[in-house]
Amino acid sequence: MYIVKLTFNYDFPIMRQTPNNIGVWGKYKFVIDNELTECDYWIIYSEYKLTSETVKCNRNNIIFIPAEGINTSIEYQHYFLKQFGKILTVQREIKHKNLIYTHNANPWFIGKSYDELINNKAPEKTKLISVVSSNKAFTAGHIKRLEFVQKLKSHFGDKLDVYGRGINDFDDKWDVVAPYKYSIAIENDNCDDWVTEKFFDCLYANTFTFYYGCPNLEKYVDARSFKRINIDNFEESVATIEGIINDETHYESVAPTLQTIKLNSINRDNFFPWIVSYLQTMNPNLPKQFITINSPSVLQDIYNRKISTRIIKKINQAVSLLTKTLFSTK
Repeated sequence: MYIVKLTFNYDFPIMRQTPNNIGVWGKYKFVIDNELTECDYWIIYSEYKLTSETVKCNRNNIIFIPAEGINTSIEYQHYFLKQFGKILTVQREIKHKNLIYTHNANPWFIGKSYDELINNKAPEKTKLISVVSSNKAFTAGHIKRLEFVQKLKSHFGDKLDVYGRGINDFDDKWDVVAPYKYSIAIENDNCDDWVTEKFFDCLYANTFTFYYGCPNLEKYVDARSFKRINIDNFEESVATIEGIINDETHYESVAPTLQTIKLNSINRDNFFPWIVSYLQTMNPNLPKQFITINSPSVLQDIYNRKISTRIIKKINQAVSLLTKTLFSTK
């Protein structure tokens, strides 16, 4: 059994995404434990709350996964990125010698375990269509999404149930997608590989998705599980949605296919099988040494001190040279 240290600094039950909730996938044992000092692989998911930590591992087997898409204020400096042997990301501006563009397997938000999703029957569909969208309006993308959802609600009225923080709060996302035949998922970013739990939560609840985002989603998921909409074209989107939800035979005809696609995706796109697919291409027997991974802020301080030291050194050299020049002219 290979030991995989997972640095995941979110208060989130990610281990439920493994069989029996024990963090094992095939030959790989995942451990979320800051006290673990030796491992075969080290996965660092996001720089969030990252602290300085020293672990015995081979640097080539240390993977960094940025949690954000392209529209982020976070700018990773080269001295932070060079700490890692491999980076898995959607962010095209990141520069690294071993960079792989891929979706980043965001943990699902629905309150179900791997075992429940795999073993239980598809949920009963008693409602028509929902959309989950918070009232956040921090970015242009947020504002555009919110305005689109408001227009949809005005058009569809009681046919469409709208949920989200600050709009219609809920405790478990399962409760606002699983009872519905259809749901609308709108990503914050519209870029290759950026497909998040917004889509997968619907799929894993056996809900057919009207989707905006990730232009190459078909690279990862069977296209029969969703229908694209364009939030920049309201009339076209409405026509697409109405054409499907008004077909009383559509959901029943696609339901068996949805179940198959769901099961395949849980065993492929779920965080653990997804990361294992990369670990299987790497060598766990490489020689290990103690390696310290630092947070961006710690490295920035170190970098600033080095720069300050160099500047002071140059100033001292200049002063020394000037002093010698002045004395030599007397």
